[in-house]
Amino acid sequence: MTKKKKAKVVKRKADRNAGLLVSDRVQLKDIRLIHCKCDQTPDVALGKKNYDINYSTEVEIDKKSGYIIVIPKFHFEAFVENKVSGPVLLIDASFLLAYKVENFEGLTQSGFEQFANLNGIYNAWPYWREFVQNTIVRMGLPSLSIPVFRIVESQKEKKQKAKKKKVTNKKGVTL
Repeated sequence: MTKKKKAKVVKRKADRNAGLLVSDRVQLKDIRLIHCKCDQTPDVALGKKNYDINYSTEVEIDKKSGYIIVIPKFHFEAFVENKVSGPVLLIDASFLLAYKVENFEGLTQSGFEQFANLNGIYNAWPYWREFVQNTIVRMGLPSLSIPVFRIVESQKEKKQKAKKKKVTNKKGVTL
């Protein structure tokens, strides 16, 4: 059982290293907005608001032309505090990031996914922030600045660490 868990830890580190290997070989050549949508309800002007931002990525590899295409998708929802109704403001945007790669040797699908999930979001975040700020003002609402992108542990990694801390042997050593 211990060996199995160690293998998982080594694999996660290898995945991160695979993403770093991709990062070391790319050059961002193009970024563009490829999809956007925004909606507001009449309730948007009522009360104090909270908001949530979610994002995801897709990655496509084109070895023939030497490109990695990353598509970060962002979703913003604002809610009026103490109201049970749904969001009063929605903003969605997707960007296409084209990265040139000279050499794909030794790069893996896992590495491309790690790269997309960190570098893709990180590189698109300033464009997303500017898009939200301008869109909100154009919708006739008070300006809002989205915070800077913070690199944090994923929920999956946090859960795995918490689970690992709970599993101890008779001597109290974490397995």
